[in-house]
Amino acid sequence: MSGASYRQKSEASRNELQPEGNYFPVSPDTLNPNALTDFQVYFKRGSRYVLYTRERQYFSHELKQRLVENGIDTVYIPYDQQPSYETYMLDNLEWILNDPEISVDVRSRVFLDITAGQVQKIFEDRMPALDENTLEGVSHVVKSSLSFLSTPEAMENIGRFVSHDYQTFSHGVHVFTYTMMLMNCLAEEWEEQTLVDVGVGALLHDIGKTHVPLRILNKPGPLNEQEWKQIRLHPVHGMRMCTNVDLPQMSLNCIVFHHEKFDGTGYPTGMQQEEIPVPVRVLTCCDVYDAITSKRSYAQAKTPFEALKIMGDEMQGALDPRIFKMFIKVLGKKQ
Repeated sequence: MSGASYRQKSEASRNELQPEGNYFPVSPDTLNPNALTDFQVYFKRGSRYVLYTRERQYFSHELKQRLVENGIDTVYIPYDQQPSYETYMLDNLEWILNDPEISVDVRSRVFLDITAGQVQKIFEDRMPALDENTLEGVSHVVKSSLSFLSTPEAMENIGRFVSHDYQTFSHGVHVFTYTMMLMNCLAEEWEEQTLVDVGVGALLHDIGKTHVPLRILNKPGPLNEQEWKQIRLHPVHGMRMCTNVDLPQMSLNCIVFHHEKFDGTGYPTGMQQEEIPVPVRVLTCCDVYDAITSKRSYAQAKTPFEALKIMGDEMQGALDPRIFKMFIKVLGKKQ
């Protein structure tokens, strides 16, 4: 798969995909026969790596079939060519995700890896502001993923590959995934551009945490009141980070208002009920669920059942009841 950095952060179900020596493994199914590669492809014979195709070559159907006939289901890319490979995967993401010849397991992993790769740099480099190139990459991933995330097979399978070790960037990927699935199940008929805007906002909803000290984000125990005040500023920090890019209003709404609650107990403005846009209410529900079901520095991950019970009992009134009920149904389909 692509996105080795995501695999390194999300070990569960990915140990078999770690790079071996100077090469990393990928599925040949994900190589588009109609797109030129800017990297070499090798197969493994014993302990040796044998060159199969060179740069600027099409990975044709015939080449794929030859691998099948020889029982080879994994090929290898030189690690120093990983940037070229990741660019290729990003360019061909929509084709990969919508090709029924590729197993849904492979497509699910590619989706998670590529999506995480687009947002990971923001959080690991603690970017001071969002730039147009980053926004363009995030928007491209969202547009390329919409059709795939609307399918029953994606809904049923993708959750199996979600790691529950919390990282801010992977949390954004999970929330984006849940949000798109839930949006597609609501009665409203959304325009495609609205779904794109919400998807971008979901991926970037916690971008303001890059301005919160790491000692607070990673604190192993309960936060004190002063630390909570700094945490609660992250939606405002996120808004300020987006002032120099042409970010759609709905994307900005997701960043600024995702901690508002249906009963008015949220922050930063205390808006409530219909004052909060429906897509933001969807995102809030997904955000809460992923946070509770992920292992944090200060808390163990809860099971899906435990998380939904907390959301339904302890947070009664905080979430839009219509959206929460539909979310339970969506999770039921995913199990």
